[in-house]
Parts: sequence; structure tokens; C-alpha cells
Amino acid sequence: MAPINQPADLLSQVQDLRRQLDELRRTVGLSSATINRGGLSLLNDAFLKMINGSGVQVLYFGPDESGRQIIRIRRDGGSDVLWTGFTGNGNQFWRLTDRFGNRELFSDDTENGGIARPWLSVPMVPRFSMAASSVWGYMNLDAAALASETVLWVGRIPLVAHSYLNITGVWGRASGTPDTTYRVRLNGTQVGSWAVTGNAIEDLRGPWLISSFLDQSNVKVEVTAVATGAGAVACEVQGVGLRQTP
Repeated sequence: MAPINQPADLLSQVQDLRRQLDELRRTVGLSSATINRGGLSLLNDAFLKMINGSGVQVLYFGPDESGRQIIRIRRDGGSDVLWTGFTGNGNQFWRLTDRFGNRELFSDDTENGGIARPWLSVPMVPRFSMAASSVWGYMNLDAAALASETVLWVGRIPLVAHSYLNITGVWGRASGTPDTTYRVRLNGTQVGSWAVTGNAIEDLRGPWLISSFLDQSNVKVEVTAVATGAGAVACEVQGVGLRQTP
């Protein structure tokens, strides 16, 4: 007679042992594994995560709360290292951050391509002298010298890696009543312009889309001006910057 609670036939014993083994695996989990050739596939929105001894989730590959696939890597203390997310338009981006407040160090521009951050500046040099000017405080020229479009500033972008460009400076009337139109050109192609009919003002102009120049090297940046009327024209460039899609 078979022992109590013991399956009587061999097949039933094997099936019972398999059941117990499956239960043991579910209870204990996988403590170590080696994959020799082939790989590991996670299907149907499965996820992979790593939790350190302090209970911090330091690695996660899988769906977010909306079912979209993301990657998140954190330091032991919980601050982000690298993570992916989605813009309001549903485009996926990635960001590299520091451990102090998760400041964004590097990211991609998902709208037009290239880099989102960091923003980079373009060094510029003047193509004129204001030695004879009677107006001081900022760079300016007699409007008569700008009767036709004239290149005032020039610089070079070693490699265009951003989708937009803007410029900061002083524009408008330094004296008299000239009306001035300023333009920004890349390799001779106009990418932005603005007109000033009032007194000199220090401000930011742009940003202008330059994604058609992405990946081009040694791109020339020119700031030009053309003026009508008598007096002096402000023409001080304080900074040209590359940035992401606004």
C-alpha cells in the first residue's frame, strides 16, 4: 500500500516533482545564470530592472506608465545618469544629467535633429573700425558706410550640430535717424533678418532654423547691415549661439 499523500504510480510522482520544482523556482527566483550563445528576449512589454542593496532602482528597461518603452539609469543615491522620455509631440529623447539636481548636460533635439544641449557659442570678429565715430558706449558706424549691404561681423561654425541659431547685440540708431536692416547669413544664405527704426536697443534676435546645415563643417556666419538716412548705426554683436528647437 502506498504511503499517505504519496502518488501511487511513477508518472504521477514525476509530475508532482515537476510541480514542486516549478513552485520552488517561483519562490526562490533565479540567483545566477549564464547564457552561452543566443540571447535573452523580453516580449510583450516585459521589463528589466536592477535594484541595489539600498532599495534604489538603478536600472530600468521597459514600458513607462503609458506603455512606451524607456531607459533609465540611476546612481546608487537615486539621481539620474541617463534617461529617455517623450516630448509633448510624442517624440522620444534621451538626456545625460549630473548628480546635483539632475541638471541636463547633453541631450538630443527630437524636433529637427542634432543637439539640444549644451548650447554652443560661435566666436565672431568685426570687419570694420569705429575709430572715427563720435558715439561711444557700444560699437557703431556712420550710416553712410552702410548704403549697401555690408558684412560687419564674421565667424565660423566648425560643425553644425544644432537646429537653431540666435544672436545678441546692440541694434538701431546710435545717432540721427537712420533705419537699418540686419541680416544673418550662413555660407551666403540668409537665415534671419530684422529691421530697427528706433533708438539703439540691446536685445536677442532669433532663433532661426538652420537644420538644413546640420553636419556641415566650417560654415561661415556673417552679420550684415544696410541703412538709409543720416546718423550712426549700432552694430555690436555680443554673442552668436547655437541652440535646440524652441
